Amino acid sequence: MQLGVGAGDRIERFLRSHPTGRLVVCVGSASVSGLVWLAERAPQRPVTLLIGDLQGRNFQHATDADRRAALAFVQRSDVDVRNWYRTARSSAGRSEAHLKVWAACDERGAPHAYLVGSANLTTAGRAENVELMTVVDSSEHDYLGGVLEALLEKSWSARDQLLERVAGPDARADTPRPHRHEPAAPKAQTGCRKQAAALAACVLGFGVAVLASAIRVSGFLRHSN
Repeated sequence: MQLGVGAGDRIERFLRSHPTGRLVVCVGSASVSGLVWLAERAPQRPVTLLIGDLQGRNFQHATDADRRAALAFVQRSDVDVRNWYRTARSSAGRSEAHLKVWAACDERGAPHAYLVGSANLTTAGRAENVELMTVVDSSEHDYLGGVLEALLEKSWSARDQLLERVAGPDARADTPRPHRHEPAAPKAQTGCRKQAAALAACVLGFGVAVLASAIRVSGFLRHSN
């Protein structure tokens, strides 16, 4: 086989072999062009799309036409966008959905065929990088089905977040993300804020001392008269 043949060909072959039923797509990352590519190959097909990394840097570069097409796809009522990650502040350690799995479902919505490999839903993943995508033997279906079921149960809806990323065009790389169930820690006072606080305390203390001195002088004058 020629080295460098895109994974997109393997994915398209899988989709042609399983043309109906819900499509479950789990990838570590995606891009605007990747979403457009998927939309063109699933125009009438329900899709569950789970993306592990939804940070803005993955969606920085795109044409206006591709952004419009991707937005239309994400807004479809039969497209479900999911996300899952866990930050290092969790006792279990940092982790995010990084698997690359395409699953074709039957009429009941149960996956019955799987394509797995290394390609993300990006131009590089499907057409440029050296990637592997292969159909899974039926002996592994129970294992893959269990992983997908557990992951999707723990995931949360990310449609609004993905719409924001795709809309651009000024998408920027995100700052580190707090876990969605954890409140952000309060900001500590540093640098100038500490100095300002100390100065305010000194001014207040000086004012109290002056007021006390004035009261004592006033009392002394009354007694003297």
